[in-house]
Amino acid sequence: MNKDILYHGSQFIIDKPEYGKGKIHNDYGRGFYCTKHKELAKEWAVSENINGYINTYEIDMSKLKILDLRNDCYSILHWLALLLDNREFSIRSPVALRGRQFILENYLIDTTEYDLIIGYRADDSYFSFARDFINNTISVEQLNYAMKLFRRKLLRISHILIVNRSVLLNTILKESSVMKMPEKLILIS
Repeated sequence: MNKDILYHGSQFIIDKPEYGKGKIHNDYGRGFYCTKHKELAKEWAVSENINGYINTYEIDMSKLKILDLRNDCYSILHWLALLLDNREFSIRSPVALRGRQFILENYLIDTTEYDLIIGYRADDSYFSFARDFINNTISVEQLNYAMKLFRRKLLRISHILIVNRSVLLNTILKESSVMKMPEKLILIS
């Protein structure tokens, strides 16, 4: 049995992950978000003036049904369809409504059969490209260019979302370590 190490950043120590906690409108919907990247978990662990924890888990992924959006058989439009299905944002025009519907009808993946989803991290700056494309404020050429840059960076950092409740029961907490807020925050504008 080959076990993987996953990290989850939080304001809490989470001994046993539970399905359905957290925000409803995350990138891939409900589940328990983790990463193989400790640095990303550190970002999740702390927020303004609040310390947090890096929870480290061990999980055997060898027998799990995994949807890996980084696979070449999926395009950025599959990822965009999942965002459109799960995140909330305003759509300002009839053209945008039709575009959203087209992407959902042609690219949305049924995730209910999977135990785990591995996909890109969509922070607000990246999500703005998706929103602008749907709202028809950037062209397909601009989206393609942004997504090429975006994809190179995001192939290195990804979310792992555990969506199967029984898989969560078999996820073992190894340790939790305290993450403190940096003494100084430097803003670059």
